[in-house]
Amino acid sequence: MTRVLLISAGPTPWDVEGRLGGNPTLPLTTDGEIQLQKTLAALDHHPVTAIFTCVKNQACDQAAKLVARHYNVRVRDCESLESMSMGLWQGLTREELRFRFPTVFPEWEDCPLNVNPPQGESLEAAAARIREGLRKILKRNRGGTIALVLRPVTLQIALGLLRGEPLHTLVAHLHDTTLAQTMDVPDNIPADPIE
Repeated sequence: MTRVLLISAGPTPWDVEGRLGGNPTLPLTTDGEIQLQKTLAALDHHPVTAIFTCVKNQACDQAAKLVARHYNVRVRDCESLESMSMGLWQGLTREELRFRFPTVFPEWEDCPLNVNPPQGESLEAAAARIREGLRKILKRNRGGTIALVLRPVTLQIALGLLRGEPLHTLVAHLHDTTLAQTMDVPDNIPADPIE
């Protein structure tokens, strides 16, 4: 078993404004940094042996560096952990999306597996990419304690995958706002992203 600590990298200014994030690179807000410091102080202190994030995302990079200082471990880049691209929807509020995409966006909110955001990434493709990244991380860090610093939607996808949930179950908690979660997981993840 490998212990996995999932830590949310947020909020960013867009999160505070209620804008759909996707994968743009935005910094953490000051409140986000303070919230992360409080979260780290409250976590159990198992020795973390590795920290993984997608460093090209500014919020993830900032948060991972704070986690790295807390645990005295260096940050490792994993591009597979990049946030799901929301294409043309990125940066728009839910109200703007409902106005501009009156049919497609409500369907995406109800069943995101049925809709691919325009010029974005499908949930199935994002989950497959994240699954492959998690599989490699778990394979190289068997029996250790690792921290994954992820944007909120990516964190929920990773959490569902690590629990072994099929995508149609995972979407039920896609927009939850978990700040941090620790879990023990098997050293491999099932291959098929959809049951």
